[in-house]
Parts: sequence; structure tokens; C-alpha cells
Amino acid sequence: MDYDGCDDLFHNPEVGQKLTEMIDGSTWAKDFTEDDVKCLCGFMRLCHFAKDSLIFSEGDPDDSMAIILEGSIEITKRDSSPDHKPKCLVRIGAGRAFGEMALIEGPPRSATARALDDVTLLMLGRKNYEALCEKNMRLGLKVTTNIARLMSFRLRNTSVKLVEYL
Repeated sequence: MDYDGCDDLFHNPEVGQKLTEMIDGSTWAKDFTEDDVKCLCGFMRLCHFAKDSLIFSEGDPDDSMAIILEGSIEITKRDSSPDHKPKCLVRIGAGRAFGEMALIEGPPRSATARALDDVTLLMLGRKNYEALCEKNMRLGLKVTTNIARLMSFRLRNTSVKLVEYL
């Protein structure tokens, strides 16, 4: 779904209350107000995935990030062995965001995401992210800053793990 300026997703009972509860406690929503979240909802789409469903695969040409409203997911990446075994990178649940690298860098996907439970996601695609930045520069900057914080946090954690193997 592309931005059309009149999507009232925030007032959907599945979305608004859950997002409002997440504002203070999630990395992706750091510094957001309720009005910011309401505006952001106009640029996102609601998606449901059944338990064990593939959300996206490593190498896919998708460019969206997601916020988990309900359920949990597992992110895996194929190793360099001849049979390219998938290795679990992380399992995350409600209130967490993922897929931000594809939103910022563009495709292809760098990992695979699979639903561990029935999952409800809010998805923000590149086209709508750009529309958000054009329509509401202040909010676009907040979203971008929070994505940078999330990526920085993940890089720091990866560095801590990597140093153990050096």
C-alpha cells in the first residue's frame, strides 16, 4: 500500500493501543509522541503472518522494515559452508523493529525472517518512508535517527561478539 494521506491505521484496535503502549519502551519509538505515531501509521501497512510463515528470505528484493505488534520472529543468515546452513542471529518479539537495513540500503535482504508465532507487523516500505520524509521532515528525521540508533546498538553488540572470535 502506498501512502495516500488518509490511512487511519492508528484507530484500528489492533494497532493504535499497542503502539501507544510501546512508545516509552521500544528502541524504534524513542522520542516519539502519540501524534508522531499517529502520523507514521498513515505511511505503514498492517500485515499478518501465521506461525512458521516466511516473512522474507535472504536475497529477496524487498525494501521494507517492520515493527512487531504481536508475536515473535527469528532472523537467520546462511553460513559459508557448502550447504549454506541457516544460523539464528536473533529472536525478537513485540515492540521490536527489524529489516531497517533494507529500508536504508535497499535490497537485497541480508537475512531471513520467519514467524515463530502468529505475528502482526506494521511495515514501512522505502517509497512510503521517502513520502514521510517529504511530507513531514521533522518526523522523517526522528524515524531516521531512531533507525541509526538501532543499527548502532546492533553493531556494538555484534562487535562484542566478534571480538571473542578474534
